[in-house]
Amino acid sequence: MAHKKRGGPEEALDKTIGRMSEAAGRVSGDENLEAEGRVLRRKSALKTYLVKPHADGGWQVQAEGASRATSVHQTKAEAVAAGKKLARSKSPSQLLVYKQDGFEVQEERTYE
Repeated sequence: MAHKKRGGPEEALDKTIGRMSEAAGRVSGDENLEAEGRVLRRKSALKTYLVKPHADGGWQVQAEGASRATSVHQTKAEAVAAGKKLARSKSPSQLLVYKQDGFEVQEERTYE
């Protein structure tokens, strides 16, 4: 399962729908609708970080769309720990941990 990069029309649509839902919830007094709209609006602002195998061995943490790794680690556990720390410090963000094959996502975490 490859991760599809967000942007363009989908991102603009999420922001617009989020703003409308948030406003509708505020006007109607529906706190759940307001909260859902806020989450949808913020979802488009997520920064995504990836933990995947490094070409020279080991594991890398990399921001989605970046050409270079943020950090390289000997073990997957070290890379996941570094990725979690980075994603928590840059919320709202998402961390995708890939399997050894580098194509299938093993774990997904969202930090808000």
